[in-house]
Amino acid sequence: MKKLNIIAVATALTASTSAFADPMVIEQWSFINEAGFSSFTATKRPSNAVNHPTLSGDSANGGTSILVGGSLPDNLCWGDPAGGSGGQQSCLTINSPVSNNTTQSWDENGVMQDLNGGAPQGNAMTVGKGLDYTSAFKQGTALRHDNFPITGQFLDTVTITDGLQLTAVTPSGTVVNAPQLSFMVDFWETPNAGLDADGTCPFGPAAFTANSVNARGCSDLFEIIGFNNDMGGSLNIIAQGPDYIDFSVKFKVAGVDASMYHRDYELITRLSGLDVAFDDGRGFATRENGVNILNAQFAIRAVDAPEPSTLAVFAASLLGLAGFSRRKMKK
Repeated sequence: MKKLNIIAVATALTASTSAFADPMVIEQWSFINEAGFSSFTATKRPSNAVNHPTLSGDSANGGTSILVGGSLPDNLCWGDPAGGSGGQQSCLTINSPVSNNTTQSWDENGVMQDLNGGAPQGNAMTVGKGLDYTSAFKQGTALRHDNFPITGQFLDTVTITDGLQLTAVTPSGTVVNAPQLSFMVDFWETPNAGLDADGTCPFGPAAFTANSVNARGCSDLFEIIGFNNDMGGSLNIIAQGPDYIDFSVKFKVAGVDASMYHRDYELITRLSGLDVAFDDGRGFATRENGVNILNAQFAIRAVDAPEPSTLAVFAASLLGLAGFSRRKMKK
């Protein structure tokens, strides 16, 4: 009988320990998202080329940068304008920084549009563990490619660094820097008329096929060939479709009472707006002779924390029971 009572008390203690191990999820965050170009490489410069690739701009827009190494250029242009291009180079531009107070972002044509009827887009709301995150996206930085016919020196690779700072509404004053992301992108400047006589393009139908991604010539391509974050994680694609890629990285909230607040979350980023290219889905096609927008949105979702083993919890319960027994004997 005594053994049964001991087991019952131990079980009760285990249950109470589990009950206390269910802290509150941090539900709401204000945020700043900042991104810029940390490096690039270019093809060999022809002797008759006029322009070198040039960096300009400020990812923090003159404010205090949240990036580990400080603010970065957010505009990169290259090439010599070819005939019929209206005298324009090809350029990559990042709309940075973006925050919960941002009211506008680029639409698919590169025109600024209201995000929330002209009002600030508002705070990011945490999605519960295992729940659908697609309705919780907030607008982050976006990448614009002004893609025009050029000659001369072409862009080869570019590295984009992206940082997100989250400030919890409750508990007040809790500031989290989500893992800083770094993407190395291989840029394919394809011949507009195709790779051979039949107009074959690296992606999609033949060059100048009406109503296709190659309607104005073979589209150029971005391929993600390297990914890093400052917590050492790899690119974890969790969903994708013909015009989007979703990937996630996990992070932990430090500086809060773990018995009161849940500390484990994931940052889910969606890249969208361009046709997904390459067999592994890690690239996008960008149409010739026009503006292309690669949109970036993010969501925050709670994830399970590493749990102590059942034996460890049971051992803690037995220790509590032993203390209870010693107190009883002293009486």
